[in-house]
Amino acid sequence: MKFIGLGNSLLEYPSTFQTMYFASSTQGVQATSQSAFPPIVKPPIRARSADGLEMYVTVSFQWKLEPQALTPLYYLLGEEGYDDAFVRFARAAIISTCSHFPADMYFTNRTIIIAAMLEDLERNFQLPDKGLQANIKGLQLQEVDLPDEFDVEIGQTQAQLQELEVAFAERVEREVAMQTELLVSTQQVLRNLETQRGESEGVLELNQAEVDQLLLFQERQALANNAILQQFENDTQPFERLFELMEVRLLDGHNSENLMFSL
Repeated sequence: MKFIGLGNSLLEYPSTFQTMYFASSTQGVQATSQSAFPPIVKPPIRARSADGLEMYVTVSFQWKLEPQALTPLYYLLGEEGYDDAFVRFARAAIISTCSHFPADMYFTNRTIIIAAMLEDLERNFQLPDKGLQANIKGLQLQEVDLPDEFDVEIGQTQAQLQELEVAFAERVEREVAMQTELLVSTQQVLRNLETQRGESEGVLELNQAEVDQLLLFQERQALANNAILQQFENDTQPFERLFELMEVRLLDGHNSENLMFSL
């Protein structure tokens, strides 16, 4: 606040984003107490999880006042003291958020908790009907301090989860290997069946060709025999006549040099 004359003063409010810390250490704090608007630094927030465990939450976020809300804010909180009111609003929002989530979720799914916490903060800092309007951003849930017994249990649970993930990955790997082996075996069986089918078709075709040749030979032989028999069909004894003719042809075609002895 600056005095500009008798009975008059000028109030200053930050026009940029400011940071509020709930932390046990000032390490990492972006500004110092010598700044025109130093950051608000308070101890970690004491809260309870949905399952009743006490915890200390280290969190930080940025806030910025809306220009149209400065006059209502002045009438609501006076010349000074809005910092303390903002701390109460923020602490109430964070404690409320913590009470909706079990302790293990702060280690397994912190993203959901951060989103819910940001929503609760925005709700507590956007009350235009009461003269309060401030933008909230950059929320960071940095640390959650739980009882030592729970930390040990969480460590064991995380180790078991890692073992479970490893076992699941090994199971998936074995299933993939078995599926690959089954696929290879199936393809090999199909190739063998195709090869055997081709060989069987080849044997069938060869057998059919031999049968066709034999039938053709027998058919021609029968036709030839029938033609010969027709030459003697008028004889009283056609078969005897046929044998005599065959004997004569055999003797005519025989070479005497092939005889073992001569008469």
